[in-house]
Amino acid sequence: MKLRLPSTLAIAVALSCGALTATAQTGAAKPGVPQAAPIDNKPQSRTASIPAKGLFVGDQLSDSAKKQLTDLVINALGLDVEVALMVPTGPWVIDGGGHTDRDLNDKRLGALRKFLTDRGIDPKRIFVESRIDAKIKEPRLDVQLIGRPSNN
Repeated sequence: MKLRLPSTLAIAVALSCGALTATAQTGAAKPGVPQAAPIDNKPQSRTASIPAKGLFVGDQLSDSAKKQLTDLVINALGLDVEVALMVPTGPWVIDGGGHTDRDLNDKRLGALRKFLTDRGIDPKRIFVESRIDAKIKEPRLDVQLIGRPSNN
């Protein structure tokens, strides 16, 4: 029979919790002996919904939009962001009726991407999903950061 010893990390966690005993070193668990809590690694989400009115000044983010997005990024500290989803919702004209509208929307989405990238989100993880919904009368931008708790 081969004796399996816990990893160094498991021992360090057990030591920090005061749960390391002779039985924990051999891997045998007994009732009443505290065990290290498993690390919750489920995906978590942080979301901000920003009204489209006043979101941009020309093709740049407004100061109020920057503040709301900064609050979202701060709220997501401690997450290893796997997906950053930008969702224009409501009666937006993302594809644009005319050539200049389309260019302006591309520049605005680029400003959003740059803002998130400048705050440490990998640009390869930023996606745009347009949800045109006739029931919604006022357009808004939903930004969702999805990730797992960071090990750092």
